[in-house]
Amino acid sequence: MPDNAIQLVYLASTAGNLSLERGEIKRCLATQGVQDVGLVFDPEGTPYDWNLVRRQIELADGFILLLGDSYGPMAPTGISYLHREYVHALSLNKPIMAFVRTLDGPETEEQRRLSGFHDIIRQQTPMKRWHLRDELLSHVRTALPGFSTQLGSGWCPVGSESVAVNAATIPHEQEVAVKTPPRQRLVARQTISLHVVADVYQAGNCSREELMLPARLDQLLASLKRLLQTGASEDRLRSHLDSLIAGTVSERLLQRHPEAHAVDDVRLSRGQFQQILKLWQQQGAVKRGDQGGRIIWRDAR
Repeated sequence: MPDNAIQLVYLASTAGNLSLERGEIKRCLATQGVQDVGLVFDPEGTPYDWNLVRRQIELADGFILLLGDSYGPMAPTGISYLHREYVHALSLNKPIMAFVRTLDGPETEEQRRLSGFHDIIRQQTPMKRWHLRDELLSHVRTALPGFSTQLGSGWCPVGSESVAVNAATIPHEQEVAVKTPPRQRLVARQTISLHVVADVYQAGNCSREELMLPARLDQLLASLKRLLQTGASEDRLRSHLDSLIAGTVSERLLQRHPEAHAVDDVRLSRGQFQQILKLWQQQGAVKRGDQGGRIIWRDAR
């Protein structure tokens, strides 16, 4: 890795009484050329923005979980936002390092939630337990050098001359191939099967489930009409559809798994949605443009 390369990690923790610990970990990271891109949710601040958090986790080279005495604010689905961030990092196969505070005190509902979360972490991730701040920092300093080797080559600041990149060796982005019927490109009321994935929580475990959900293309387009009138990115359009189908997907997956207690992070396949956008574009229903260097989709009618 070049000397001036910078690696990114998402440091996940709750707000409140972990601010000192979080600050010390960020200092340790900085000394190793690692920068934190994590977002801490505070219920007294702005609403939790899952789309933004998800993008930050996907941007990062690795994920560090700092867990204290609180399970954290919970989503309507019954799991904490912190838990959901950890599961998302797992689904992306990010290198993960977890520092979990030892449970003590009387057993409460919060303690039971934390204990269940501890069990999940222990099964999936290298985990270090801590009680005092000095103990935590000792674990971090010991584990960080080995963890950094899992993060890849990182990135270099603009204008850096330490790394020469041959543009000819970088493959161009491939367009999504869309095959259409010979007689007609698309029937407006055509029904397709949406490929959807979601997290299902059951007995302290989380599994990633797939579901094929029938939908009509004209109805999907109509649901995005308001966003397309003003222009929206692909991610924003797909996120809007995710929220629209979440209730139906949750109901069907809970029927499939009667013992499950929550369904979360419902997402439509990115590749399939790109194909749908291109089909609409071929029909003349939407058009693709550029706005400040970003690709924006608009209503073309």
